[in-house]
Amino acid sequence: MKRRHAIRVISFLSAAVLALGGRAVQLSNKTERYRIMLQNGYSRSLDDFGTAIGNISDTLNKTRFVTTPEQVSDMAATLVTQAELSKNALSQLPRSFELETLNRFLSQVGNYALSVSKSLINGGTLTAGDAENIEELSGIANKISQLVSDSQITFGNADYWAKELDKKVESITSGADLANSLNELNKELSDYPTLIYDGPYSDRILEKEPEMTKNAPEVTEAEALETAAKTANIAESGLSYDGLVAGEIAAYRFVGEDLSVTVSRNGGYPVYMRRETAPGQPILSCEQAREKAKRYLERIGMSGFTETYYFTSEGVCLVNFAFVDGETVCYTDLVKVGIDMSDGETVLYEASGYLANHRERAFETPTYSAEDAEKLVSRGLAIKSTALALIPTSGGNEARCYEFACTSSDGQELLIYINAKTLKEEEILLLIKGDGGTLVK
Repeated sequence: MKRRHAIRVISFLSAAVLALGGRAVQLSNKTERYRIMLQNGYSRSLDDFGTAIGNISDTLNKTRFVTTPEQVSDMAATLVTQAELSKNALSQLPRSFELETLNRFLSQVGNYALSVSKSLINGGTLTAGDAENIEELSGIANKISQLVSDSQITFGNADYWAKELDKKVESITSGADLANSLNELNKELSDYPTLIYDGPYSDRILEKEPEMTKNAPEVTEAEALETAAKTANIAESGLSYDGLVAGEIAAYRFVGEDLSVTVSRNGGYPVYMRRETAPGQPILSCEQAREKAKRYLERIGMSGFTETYYFTSEGVCLVNFAFVDGETVCYTDLVKVGIDMSDGETVLYEASGYLANHRERAFETPTYSAEDAEKLVSRGLAIKSTALALIPTSGGNEARCYEFACTSSDGQELLIYINAKTLKEEEILLLIKGDGGTLVK
């Protein structure tokens, strides 16, 4: 009996050890997934911060050479938007300190340009002090942009982010991390002059009530779950409710294994889907990934879109789609789809731009013809194609334009937008083409 009892005890202990071992492996795997998710998130935030800061630096550099109220106003709106994007990305990076001066710079840079624009509109002139301030701001932005550009080389890898995560969890101090670099920069910027300008900082350009959700009926959590499962292409049982997301587009949030999906509370539209994966060896071409992105939109019932531009980064092909209203390509109504090039899986869907701007539009016959608008395109450019396009303006409105795809004598590709109603030159964009796709600037 004693021997049988001992065997039973040993069996129970063995089972317990095996169960604990299995649980430990499960927890280890889960921890590793969280680590990968944090690494990817930090890398994306650094990329976003670097892009926005670079845009601020470029825009300020251009602002030094413009004098008309319209041009300064356009650039001021760009600075406000990019400054907010910079602050948002910066807030997502791992750090344990406050960058008061850097955030003050980001807050003031766009609003100062708005103030200069207002002065010019009211009949003022660009003073020597204004020019000096803009040059000072430009120099600071360039310094920040260069720092982040250098950081991409030093810190833009999984080993760095793993070290950053270890430091965060174990409170280990490292003397060569991005946090310290930015903190040192913040100290360097402490001497940058306080700018005196008319009016407080304002977010009004970014605070637009979404068109598609503002009057839409509210859906239930169960209805939103059904949409979320369809968007992520998994069973409803693979998702669990994770609360409401606040913001301009209030949404239900659902999470699954390495997965997050949001569905708007009003209207029940899919807003965002992100699947966290470790990048694998690419086996798809860009063309194959773009075709899969198109098929994904069709599967979730998003019709009437045309592909605009794409770019590949970290093994993911990100494709931009614009809604087509008759003959007009609406660059205001955008959705993005990300395809993992190692397995063809959809890892990203983002439709906030579409939900914010899309509505029924009754386009009028253009006041001026394409031939009239073409006369305003620089003679130094060769026009390759012409189309009608709806583009966002700096004041948060829309302008229907003729889009001229052009090439300069030195091979630079550009897009020129001439207002079809007023013949005003609304926008000039540079096309930056590389092995990974096309970007506009």
